[in-house]
Amino acid sequence: MPFDPISELSDNVRNRFYIGGNWIESRSSLRHVIVSPATEEALVEIPLANKTDVENAVAAARSAFDWGPWPKMSGVERSVYLRRLSEEIKQRMPLFARLMTAEAGAPVAFVDRLIQESPRRFEYFAELAGTYVFEERRPTPRGHARVHREPIGVAALIAPWNATLNIFAFKIPAALAAGCTVVVKSPPECPFDALLVAECAEAAGIPAGVLNVITADREEGAFLVASPQVDKISFTGGLQAGLQVAAVASERLARVTLELGGKSAAILLDDAELSVTLPTLAAFSMGFSGQMCVAQSRVLVPKIRLDEMVDAFSSMITNLKIGDPWEADTHVGPVRNERQRDRVLDYIQQGIEQGGRVITGGGRSAGFDKGYYLDPTVFTEVTPNMTIAQEEIFGPVVTIIVYDDVQDAVRLANDSRFGLSGTVFSTDQERAYDVACQIKTGHVGVNGLEMPASVPFGGYKFSGIGRGGGPEGLETYLETKAIFMPGPA
Repeated sequence: MPFDPISELSDNVRNRFYIGGNWIESRSSLRHVIVSPATEEALVEIPLANKTDVENAVAAARSAFDWGPWPKMSGVERSVYLRRLSEEIKQRMPLFARLMTAEAGAPVAFVDRLIQESPRRFEYFAELAGTYVFEERRPTPRGHARVHREPIGVAALIAPWNATLNIFAFKIPAALAAGCTVVVKSPPECPFDALLVAECAEAAGIPAGVLNVITADREEGAFLVASPQVDKISFTGGLQAGLQVAAVASERLARVTLELGGKSAAILLDDAELSVTLPTLAAFSMGFSGQMCVAQSRVLVPKIRLDEMVDAFSSMITNLKIGDPWEADTHVGPVRNERQRDRVLDYIQQGIEQGGRVITGGGRSAGFDKGYYLDPTVFTEVTPNMTIAQEEIFGPVVTIIVYDDVQDAVRLANDSRFGLSGTVFSTDQERAYDVACQIKTGHVGVNGLEMPASVPFGGYKFSGIGRGGGPEGLETYLETKAIFMPGPA
């Protein structure tokens, strides 16, 4: 059933920001119309923040950190609130799922699999807040030191339009578990996820000013990042924007975590079992029309099995159903917007011009009068220097690259400025593990891929700095202080 924002979302979520524990109307006249990727029809008009709204949100977070109870609570005390928050989010999961299909065009079957990780992440950090050792004692020549881990301060949390809830589910509970107060900047294309989390925080009794949510465009986001009252920035998005965030943060040495995408390689070893390999590749290359930071967009296959693997993979991709994301049997929905569609088409054209051969797909999907639909596209005869083998396309495009031996496969996998994810497929798990250890990425799966809350997630090289998930994700929001004391511990 198509999404109806008027009946399914509260007036606050549709029309206001959450600042200082109150639902506040925007101080600006800026507006954004959310357009359905599947129909190109306007869904709803939303307010956008101006610089005054940003300043107000930062001021509320600053006051709550400097004078409020949240950073002074024990981890156990914060965990009580976070468990309540987690429960409120779990109760709204059907609505969160519908939002992802309506706003981003993700097929309902894909959403059902992906979005379940979000409440698990909130639950994980709620539990971690109560068990994490925020202070320990170590012996010193004079006596002992108390190693104290304390919240950094005000954190700006910024996420893009794809998988918005999942991304914020790494950031928001980790920052709150650490004792930080936060300003969440929602993307205009998918603004409602974070605002729904604000409703949950209000229902859970999170103190005023601890969680503040605004919806803002790039200029106002840059203003937030540059605020001297912001101590920590956690940014997920494109490479160029991330480099700008890092440059601004470096001017005042603000703490920063960046997750900037990838160009991940799936290595099929010569003994890979295709019945295991192909379903995973289809899900993590064409799922959500390839609009995932962990998309396995480069498939490396051994020369001795090239024809077999190319035929099998292209046949599976060709048989994926393209269509209405609200239909349960749809595999591939539209890309997010016209700009994204045209960007992907431009990459496909560059691939053809540079010598790549399209074996399936290659253009706009036939049979759709409306919607930003593209055929899943597979290239062969691709060399590592081609644009389509190096740039993050963020669309349903996969390049198949042939390798000679395992060391050649490792070399090709690492021949990228990115280093976020990857997979290795083999019937010999230890052999695959040995190859995975040689891949210069922060996240590698053997015969599959997952992103559980308890495990760190992040990238090497231009894929970013820092980690989300696990204790490592909590620690990015902490500073460490050593207090030296006389006498024994």
